[in-house]
Amino acid sequence: MEEKKKEGKNEENNEELEDLRRYIEDLTSFLPLAFCMVSPLDRVLDANRKFEEMTGYEKMEVAGSKIDSLFRDKREVERFIALVTSKDSVEEKEMTLVTKRGMGVPVKVSALARRDAEGEFSGYFITIDDITEKKRFEDELERKIKERTEELENAKEKLEESEAILEVKVNARTRELRELNEKLEERVRERTKKLEEKAKELQEKAKETKKTQTALLNIAEDNEKALHEAQEEKQKTLAIVKNFVDGLLLFDNNGKLSMVNPKAGEMFEVDSKEVSGKSITSLKKFPKLKKLINEVTGEEIKKVFREEMELENEVFYEITVIPIEHEKREIGRLITAHDITREKSIEKIKSEFVSVAAHQLRTPLAGIKWTLQAVIEEDEEADIPEEIMSFVKKAYEANDRMVNLVNDLLNVTRIEEGRYAYKPKKEDLKEIMTTLIDEYRKEIEAKGVSFKINEPEEKLPPVEVDKEKIILVAQNFLDNAMKYTKEGEVVMSMGLTEDGKKIKVSVSDTGVGIPENQQERMFSKFFRADNVQRMETEGSGLGLFIAKNIVEAHKGAIWFESEEGKGSTFYFTLPVAKNEKD
Repeated sequence: MEEKKKEGKNEENNEELEDLRRYIEDLTSFLPLAFCMVSPLDRVLDANRKFEEMTGYEKMEVAGSKIDSLFRDKREVERFIALVTSKDSVEEKEMTLVTKRGMGVPVKVSALARRDAEGEFSGYFITIDDITEKKRFEDELERKIKERTEELENAKEKLEESEAILEVKVNARTRELRELNEKLEERVRERTKKLEEKAKELQEKAKETKKTQTALLNIAEDNEKALHEAQEEKQKTLAIVKNFVDGLLLFDNNGKLSMVNPKAGEMFEVDSKEVSGKSITSLKKFPKLKKLINEVTGEEIKKVFREEMELENEVFYEITVIPIEHEKREIGRLITAHDITREKSIEKIKSEFVSVAAHQLRTPLAGIKWTLQAVIEEDEEADIPEEIMSFVKKAYEANDRMVNLVNDLLNVTRIEEGRYAYKPKKEDLKEIMTTLIDEYRKEIEAKGVSFKINEPEEKLPPVEVDKEKIILVAQNFLDNAMKYTKEGEVVMSMGLTEDGKKIKVSVSDTGVGIPENQQERMFSKFFRADNVQRMETEGSGLGLFIAKNIVEAHKGAIWFESEEGKGSTFYFTLPVAKNEKD
């Protein structure tokens, strides 16, 4: 019967303990302090979330572990626990907590003994507060107090030293002032003497100044005469500028318009008073001046030599920008505008005449070509004498050259009239050049000239070109290299430029080269260098002009390098075709 009573009582105690544990758990889960409940045997029974965050251990990891395993000094923990179990009040102690990672954290531990209904010891509660910041603050405060104390002591010592030094300096300064006063008196005497001497010199100089004044008056008279002469010269110059048949616009170094002659005002429909002194940007509000600035000068006034500009329909000006220098220093830039409307209309009439004449010649020349070709093809069946057949073949070759000349004239006319149409498509330039080279290789090697091609190993990106027109450019390069190279080699090269944005094609030869004084005219119409005219009478001088216009119409560049007697290299570049992403 008594045993049953004891069992019932134990169950009640266990339930009460469980209720207490749940209550404590609910209460401490929101506490900002780490909390744990310890058994009478110093084993951890429960802990809150803050405890887990501070120690790094989860509740289940420390449950059943001895409480002293969480601290660095075990003996200190034992003494603290003995004190807590002997009292009913809260006890506090600063100790070092060891986290799961092995880090030491300074903490303040507070503990309270737990007793049952009979007053028997049944464990204790512990709260742990991180005092790292507090410790840091206290250490910093102590350090600063120590530093300040040392500073005050040093300041006191320095003050005592300063007082002694000050007394010494005052005495020394008194002596210096006395000596300085004596020196000043001596200098005053010396200065007085010098001033007396200076007064005498000034009297003598006054006499000399009077003579100089007379000489200056004479010079002023001479200057006035020179100024009058300069004024006359200026008036003459202004008269010339005013009556000049070409338009003149003078800009200073700051890009401001400083002078406009009447002819320029008439050409560009502006009043010289209204535009004088205005900057390039301000001049853009005048329509015709804006066209001049945009097409010729840009934002900065650049040097231009005879550049043509169509100001309005059928009105053309030849623009030249000349730097004006004075004593080897540029003081401005002069723009001259020469009316070439009449010359352009004559040139247009000439182009129209050439176009009509070429068209009229084309039909009979084609008829002659077909007739001669038929005779040559029927050579064996017709039994024509060999001597007559040689004449027929020469006539066929001469007629073929005439047809090519007519075609070149028509191409030039179309270029000048803006009717030289282009039908660009994405093409493989390497494939185009390789096909063309196969046609020329045998013909070049038959002349005893070696031929070589430098092809890139990697595949070249496509270019957007009119295939037939680009073939004309390459044919022109190869025809010239073959025609003017008697011995040596001809080399064609192709590849990407360094920036990878263009493909460069070049044809080099070891021929006669181009005289240096004639190189500037190589891309002009009907131009042929003197040395090639002497060695080869055939040629129209139109091939390079046509090639230049074709390349530039494809947004490419064309140029050459040459040395007379050593050969030439002609180049052209074409931009790589943009893909869909670009």
